[in-house]
Amino acid sequence: MKKLALITILAAITGIIMAQQTSRTLTWDEIEREYLEYVPTSYSGDNPAPVVFCLHGLGDTMENFNGAGFNYVADLTGWIVITPQALMATVTGLGEIGTAWNSGAGVENAPMLGNIILNDTVDDSGFLMAILDSLENNFNIDPDSVFFTGFSMGGFMSNRIGAEYSDKIAAVASVSGTMGKFFTPAPSSNINTMHIHGTTDSQISYENAGFNTGMGVYSVGMGAEELVEYWRNFNNVDASPIINLFPDTQADGKTFERYVYQNGDNNSQTVFIKVINGDHEWYSLPQNDIGYTNEIYKFFTNTMDFSVKTESIVTKTEMLIYPNPATNQINVFTNKNAELRIYNCLGSLLREVNLEKQNTIDISNLSNGIYIFRINDGKKSTDKKIVINR
Repeated sequence: MKKLALITILAAITGIIMAQQTSRTLTWDEIEREYLEYVPTSYSGDNPAPVVFCLHGLGDTMENFNGAGFNYVADLTGWIVITPQALMATVTGLGEIGTAWNSGAGVENAPMLGNIILNDTVDDSGFLMAILDSLENNFNIDPDSVFFTGFSMGGFMSNRIGAEYSDKIAAVASVSGTMGKFFTPAPSSNINTMHIHGTTDSQISYENAGFNTGMGVYSVGMGAEELVEYWRNFNNVDASPIINLFPDTQADGKTFERYVYQNGDNNSQTVFIKVINGDHEWYSLPQNDIGYTNEIYKFFTNTMDFSVKTESIVTKTEMLIYPNPATNQINVFTNKNAELRIYNCLGSLLREVNLEKQNTIDISNLSNGIYIFRINDGKKSTDKKIVINR
């Protein structure tokens, strides 16, 4: 997988960061593990400090992912930042393939190899929670403000931690990594979640987390929208989101859409940033319209801005249908009243629905497959291919 695109930080700031960062070791499960601990100079112990864990991707290092910019956030806010190191993964017949978290992401029925689950005997969850225990023993941390974020396989691991320790973790934000195929989530508490994914991700595909193993492309977990739907259903949030289009200010060939599902159980929320034409990268300012680090921080602190609302977006796009793939419900936004016709892949008309501007449609009686959703506003028709996959 691609290495994280490093955020450029001014030399003076870099000097401050390096001076305050400590490389730590912790023996867990009879293995000496490493992590970077960043405590800003503003930390005094007088006030409880939030903590954010930053998890790198497959084949990456803690030193490289340390460039994501959360240390700079810590300097401004007094947070403590932990950047752990995953262990090298070995696959029989292939040898070492890079550092990897036991996230549950894996390949099912690979030719000659069967199921491949990287580092499935490594207790990474226990290691990460042991770091948290150490912080609680040595610092005045805020137990209600412990966050996890990660890129690619680090995103898979963040979602696993969020599901396994939803009683200890306030929120998770994953980028280009979803929920692993070989991990069955069973959260005990509601938890705030954010996921960011590019529609043209070349490493972990948007549609079904497809990964090119060199022996073929295999799904290693949930697709991007499937993950969002999982957390949306678990948190029991509103069916209709607040939708934002971020201003398209940079000539980078990408646009960024944000879907915020609010009012979940225990005040939980689920957020999705869909990156049109986005690849397997960590985008940042000023090269791109948004910076992932900034948006994740605003999500963690519940300070997201809502300057562009649903009506403005529908006016621009005329039609918005999501999620895709869908399961039992689908949301349809239009800029005017219209008629929806649903056809199967053979062209047979299955249903007609009179649409208002904002609609939630029950599709639980439709079987898995590909359908055409045709919207006619009296002047023109617009077709959208929808996949139903439960």
